[in-house]
Amino acid sequence: MNWSDKLYKADISFSSIADQEIIAAQAGKRIAIDFIALIPSASTNLQIKDGATNYGGAFPLGANQSFVIENAIKNDDGVVTLSVNSAFVLNTSVATQTSGFVRYRILDNS
Repeated sequence: MNWSDKLYKADISFSSIADQEIIAAQAGKRIAIDFIALIPSASTNLQIKDGATNYGGAFPLGANQSFVIENAIKNDDGVVTLSVNSAFVLNTSVATQTSGFVRYRILDNS
C-alpha cells in the first residue's frame, strides 16, 4: 500500500435483503478495500459485490458473528479490488440489521 494514498471510511448499516451500495462508483477509478468489519444480527449469507457482479462466494455468518477482513500484507490493490466504475455492494440472504464500517482507497484505473 502506498502510504501517501488517502484512506476513506464508509459506514455499513442496513436491514433489508436488497443490494446495498456501501461505496458509490468513482468515475474512471477503481476502489481498493483495505478493511471491512461488520456484524449481522441474525444468521445470513453475506455476499460482497463488484457492482452487480458477485465477488467470490457468499460468507455464511451466524447471528452476531463478527466478520473482519484486513489488508495485513499491505497489498497495493487491497483485499478486495473493484472494477473501474464499479460500486462496492453488500447483500445479505435474509433481512437482518447489519452494521459496521469499511476503509478504502481510490485507485487510478491502471
